[in-house]
Amino acid sequence: MSEIVLPNCLSPEVINKLSFQRGEPLWLSEKRNQALEIFDSLNLPESKYTKVKGFKLEVLDPFLQGNPEKVLFDIEKLGIFIVQANTSSRYKVSQKYSDKVILMPLSEALNKHADLVRERIFTKFKYDQNKFTSLHLALLNSGVFVYVSDGVEIDEPIYIVNEVQSENAGIFSHNLIIIGENSRVTIVEENHCCLGDEYAVVTNISEIFGGEGSNINFVSINNLGYGIYNYVERIFIPEKDAKINFVGNWLGGKITISKHLALLDNPGAELRDVQIAFANNIQQFDLTSYAQHLSPYTKSNVVMRGVAKDKARIVFYGLVDIEKDARDSDSFLSEHGMLLNPGARVNAIPSLQIKNANVKAGHGATVGQIDEEQIFYLMTRGLSENEARKTITEGFLLPAFDEIRIDFIRERIQEMLQQKWDML
Repeated sequence: MSEIVLPNCLSPEVINKLSFQRGEPLWLSEKRNQALEIFDSLNLPESKYTKVKGFKLEVLDPFLQGNPEKVLFDIEKLGIFIVQANTSSRYKVSQKYSDKVILMPLSEALNKHADLVRERIFTKFKYDQNKFTSLHLALLNSGVFVYVSDGVEIDEPIYIVNEVQSENAGIFSHNLIIIGENSRVTIVEENHCCLGDEYAVVTNISEIFGGEGSNINFVSINNLGYGIYNYVERIFIPEKDAKINFVGNWLGGKITISKHLALLDNPGAELRDVQIAFANNIQQFDLTSYAQHLSPYTKSNVVMRGVAKDKARIVFYGLVDIEKDARDSDSFLSEHGMLLNPGARVNAIPSLQIKNANVKAGHGATVGQIDEEQIFYLMTRGLSENEARKTITEGFLLPAFDEIRIDFIRERIQEMLQQKWDML
């Protein structure tokens, strides 16, 4: 696959070349071109608080390969993993799970598991929402397929590493994750890069299906470079009595727009969505969590916490929608922000839409400056002012990760928080 520089990467010729090189079926090529046709009619995913400035479509190269043998993580110690470096990938499933787990690039799965992929992919993702969603489908060039059979309990994580290795890379990654009935898995997705402030665009869409009675723990680690525009969607679809527990952090990127959607359309379905963000300089994090209760006896618990410094901005949009048929549902939404200086901004915008009286639902939201009295108290105990501020910040953010049961993952997130603080 040759490296090319495109004056405009969004054209029928480029899209058809991508589809041909990846050996895709005709139906996907047709969908790509449908997405291209509506691109100009759509808007960027902006809001009152978030503006997308400096987005340069004309310099993006969606053909850039990378080196999956050389990433910023010691992946070899794991038994189940896939590495995606730009648009190149490699993967491994240990012999212990080879008959229970399918893990491979989406491009391979489109051929090897064609019927299974076509049955589920894009069924919940709407590519006509905004320019980034149509761009994502039109230039789709990366992604992962995960399938776990019924009744499987995996005692080690399925690890997905996505690394941006080139300036002006356009990486458009779609994950299709299908977990069988009564299976228990942990999936860790780590997104980072070896760039500094260089420009690149990354979209990452995940459709996550949890079979009846399944239990999915999903941990996301996001530490992209300061020049990256990042658009993320995760769509959670748990079946009856299925539980999805998401824990994620947001540290890197120039502009990050993320949308979580939980479709609780089966009795007993549950979502726990825990997100923390730490923004500095002029970073923008625009984070949405939307839990839609459509059936009785469904549960959701959303926790969003953020710390902002310098001229950074964090926006939390939390929405709980309990439909009229979703009696006996239980939901709570929590959004909290802390400001390290007057120029920073955190906006917490919780919203409840309750259409059935026989439910439990609540929300809480706070935004405030770091407590100077706490700083003074810690300084009287021997800490410097910087150490005191760091301790308070960690105490504000880290409790959200207490439920991560894999020690090296929890330690890795804490290490990234430490590194970011040391750079301030």
